[in-house]
Amino acid sequence: MSDFVDVPGASGAHYRFRRAAPAELPPTAGNLLVATCQTGRLKVLFCGAARSLSRAAPVVSETLKANRSAKLFVRLNVARTTREAEHADIVAGVSPAAEAGDLD
Repeated sequence: MSDFVDVPGASGAHYRFRRAAPAELPPTAGNLLVATCQTGRLKVLFCGAARSLSRAAPVVSETLKANRSAKLFVRLNVARTTREAEHADIVAGVSPAAEAGDLD
């Protein structure tokens, strides 16, 4: 799986996420997802948004532990309205197995 993934939203917009390690989650705001790549297709297992991505570490670690082939990806965006709108668009576009709109 690449270090970057482009995730489609229901609106047709694409959102670029970069791979990260759970221990490297920054204390800044953004969106995150945990995904696997099966037969060339991205499968989103968890999609979340937080004012501090570092606070998402417990749920991310749990999801990664349950899915050994999954990877964590983050997208930094400080503005709450942007973060919430992107999260809603991504959830509607990819129908993740689980999601949390506010992990704080």
